[in-house]
Amino acid sequence: MKQWVVLDKKKHRNVRLLKSDLSHSKNLHVCSILLTEFIPVAHACPIIFAKSKDSGKLESSALLGVKPGENLFWQEGQWQGEYVPESVRNYPFCLKYKQNDFSSAYICIESSLLSAGKCTSPSVNLFEVDGKASKDLLEIQRRLKKSHFNRMQVWKFVDILQKFNLLEEKIINIDLADGLKHKFTGVYCISESRLQKLEAEKFLKLRELGYLPFIYSHLFSLQKASALSALYQKYKVKVLH
Repeated sequence: MKQWVVLDKKKHRNVRLLKSDLSHSKNLHVCSILLTEFIPVAHACPIIFAKSKDSGKLESSALLGVKPGENLFWQEGQWQGEYVPESVRNYPFCLKYKQNDFSSAYICIESSLLSAGKCTSPSVNLFEVDGKASKDLLEIQRRLKKSHFNRMQVWKFVDILQKFNLLEEKIINIDLADGLKHKFTGVYCISESRLQKLEAEKFLKLRELGYLPFIYSHLFSLQKASALSALYQKYKVKVLH
């Protein structure tokens, strides 16, 4: 299990960060995505809405597997797809939030990749000798600051979907090997029928806010349950019962 610690200038001044790859994602069956990622993700896998462990809020997510602890896109030591979600690429950093305060975030880092002693493995320093953030850390801070802004846009998007009663709990059916099917439950999707019946004023509001491309990308992505089926069958993942 990953152990996240808050990045601290004093505690981590003389600590080095071990380099990592995408293998950390092998146990992710769901990961959060930003609105800016809807189009590339929609061509790879279903986009769903689920409660985030980090914020506790309903957020847009990419469905990467058919059961917890199993990412079908990580196979044979590499990512099986053209696009890797930003939350996966940001590892070993992430943003955490104080309870009921989402206006600001603090940077956390996965503690197993911190090295305080002499380091012989490929690594980078987090802070310079004068205590200033290193070039690598400055880039991470810039990227996470942008991610925080984009995540707030996701929350606004979801708030509107809920306000207009467009979200409904949905079962996603995934075909497995030998005719077996898996029903993925407990997630929310936009109701196409509710969208079609939406009052003109509300529909125009969605268009004014620029949300229609994200809505249609999400609806299109639901067809990509077939991509999960193909990965499952290709790599012969253990059959679910």
